Amino acid sequence: MLRYLKVAKWRANKQFKQQQKSWQPHQIKLLSHIKSIWFNLNTAQKLYLLALISLAIFKLTWLCASITIVALIVEFWPKFNQLWNSLAGKALILVFYASIANFVLAGASGIVNEVTQVSANHFNYTHNFATLLYLPPWTLGITLATLLGLQLILPFYIIVLLLIKPFGSDRIKFISQSYSPLLTAFTRFFLATVVFVSLIAFIDDKPPEKVLNDIVNNFENSKSIANKSPAEQEQAIEELSEQIEKKLPSSDNDKTQTKTFGIRLEGEDDNTQTVKQFLDTKGYFERSKRLIAMFAYSYEADSYSRCKKSKESKSIELNDYEIVEITPDQSMPYGYKFIVRACESAGISAMKH
Repeated sequence: MLRYLKVAKWRANKQFKQQQKSWQPHQIKLLSHIKSIWFNLNTAQKLYLLALISLAIFKLTWLCASITIVALIVEFWPKFNQLWNSLAGKALILVFYASIANFVLAGASGIVNEVTQVSANHFNYTHNFATLLYLPPWTLGITLATLLGLQLILPFYIIVLLLIKPFGSDRIKFISQSYSPLLTAFTRFFLATVVFVSLIAFIDDKPPEKVLNDIVNNFENSKSIANKSPAEQEQAIEELSEQIEKKLPSSDNDKTQTKTFGIRLEGEDDNTQTVKQFLDTKGYFERSKRLIAMFAYSYEADSYSRCKKSKESKSIELNDYEIVEITPDQSMPYGYKFIVRACESAGISAMKH
């Protein structure tokens, strides 16, 4: 019995070695083919491949988004310089980013008004600070949206160029120099979508999967509403608005949340509680509002004023007769209370008498 087992084991080892020898040329051929493809790729294509590997194998969305951003910069920076060197290109780039800056300025003005309860004209430095906070996500988001729009057009553009290539057209040099341009275009579009979803997830402080599900659900709801009759559309819109209202926090929840903001643990000072509430706040824009309120109180507001105010508060003069009094108050949504009150000063009191 032992002899038969030894013979079977010997035959199995011999067959395994034979199969290994037969597979070895195929492995060498496969490795050489992979190496040839790798060395034919340019730097941006290699980064796209690494981004796909990080997403498919390691499930790291943030790493995939970071590598994709680097790849997009590497690929499009020379084209950006080429566009910038022409007069029409400079005009196009300046108009594009000036439009973004205009929207950011208008949005920052509204945010400052929401936080301070007065016009942003009275908080010039705070308005500038809000613009600096909101400019990077707006610029990155609109630039990515523009790149996504270009990726939708680029595959058809490449197909047209490939169709007219047999007729002697070689107008676009970079397409013939890159490896598999059509596949690269589809990969770039997919990875740019991943970056866009990751940016929304970072701003809203949500998982990327939830952001993607929300986008798909909104698209399906809008598609189903568009196929209905006008009466059914109005009814569906009312149902959606009711669902949104149910998801929004009620006034009672706001009051309880405001009360929890005011709870102070023993041994905690104002700075510790401010940092803790800042970290508990979810979303980039909500945290930015807290930073805006903190900047208005700490840097722009005056500690001393001709108008009467409390000792722990600071003030901004609106005009000769009104001020905005800013007081740290952790029970408020952004950690500070902004109150418009009449200016009580010696000069105004003398005029009244």
